Amino acid sequence: MQEKVIEIIVYILNEIRQSKRISEIDLKKLNTDGYTDAEINTAFAWIFSKIDSGEKLFDDRSRESKSHRFFHSSEQSILSTEAMGYLIQMRELGIISDLDKELIIDKIFISGYQKAGVEEIKLIISTLLFDLEAKPDSINRLVLQNNETIH
Repeated sequence: MQEKVIEIIVYILNEIRQSKRISEIDLKKLNTDGYTDAEINTAFAWIFSKIDSGEKLFDDRSRESKSHRFFHSSEQSILSTEAMGYLIQMRELGIISDLDKELIIDKIFISGYQKAGVEEIKLIISTLLFDLEAKPDSINRLVLQNNETIH
């Protein structure tokens, strides 16, 4: 479920980047695309918790830096082109930091994947964003059941 929540977060942040207000985001499209209300609510809960804690939704540090990290040939051999593009998109949206990106790549190598795609990247990002490894109970406040909503 967390991978789907990541997809929704990306959709919402892309919409916000295009100068849409949260109230203007087409949630019916998300339902039509097969996302449940619980997944949509969890994505909004993550975004609102980030705002509530005083964090910026978009990391401006990437705008300040003129440098861009290239993928090493060993990374290119283990990551699909789509996975590399997805990592770049996550960084550009500010969902992950440069340090997070390095951590994700390290986890891919340690996990022993022959070829990692977008789904594997989503899984690792979800554990990182929701602190599933460090705090197994913390996700309970963000992941809602199908009949719960945020008011």
